[in-house]
Amino acid sequence: MDVSLWISRLLLSVICVCFFISCGDRYDLQTERGRRSRIDDANYHLSKGECVAAGVAIDPLFYSTQVTDEVRILKASVYACTATFNFLTLAGNLPGTANFFQAAAKSMRNSAGDGALAALYSAVDVLTNNGSHLDGEDRTRELNNFMVFLQLGILGAIERNYGSPLSDGSQGVDMDYDVLANPVGEMSNLDACATAAALSFLNDSFNHSSLNDSSSTSLNGALNSICVGAGLSSCSQISRDRTSCDGTNANSVTAEAVVSGINVAW
Repeated sequence: MDVSLWISRLLLSVICVCFFISCGDRYDLQTERGRRSRIDDANYHLSKGECVAAGVAIDPLFYSTQVTDEVRILKASVYACTATFNFLTLAGNLPGTANFFQAAAKSMRNSAGDGALAALYSAVDVLTNNGSHLDGEDRTRELNNFMVFLQLGILGAIERNYGSPLSDGSQGVDMDYDVLANPVGEMSNLDACATAAALSFLNDSFNHSSLNDSSSTSLNGALNSICVGAGLSSCSQISRDRTSCDGTNANSVTAEAVVSGINVAW
């Protein structure tokens, strides 16, 4: 028997076994290496705009007992990706536009009824643990930082659905929500309430975030002035439950005032 050949075959077998064991362990969620592999894969796909692949990568970890805030942010990012919302695009548009409503509208590519808003609402549900953590004090600074940008994306998507923005993000027509007249083409109760909730989320999340630079402070103040104009002491007074408007109740009246204030500010 050729001993050298036998040894070569043995080594090859060992190498193959080690290879398959290594591959099998790569996504083992019980190990830091396995969890990090999922996170790294999701980040890679998100960087390339591959929303579905990013979701496939992070979902096993998100739906496991090993979920963390980093994982929640990645899952929310998958929904934002599906909605065509890119945080770097928004950040790049903020300095070059007349106001943040224009920047938000310019940063989105969605059209009415295309599912972008539903995806962004799902992202909010991820960050709020399906509505059980609507208050910023119940979330970490990292989640609140992300929430700020996410709510700007929601405002942008709503503006594109109802405000017919021009290519530079400026408003084309007034958004319409009227609790008495109910005109044809007005905002849905859900989207109107989500508009008001967005300002509440922004104010509340700012106050529990690490965003304390002058631009963020100025944005928070400008948002709050809209709520004050709607008869509130601050935006944080507004319900952050986007399902709380029925077209006639107090939350609906507040949403109408907020939508009117945005029309003026935009």
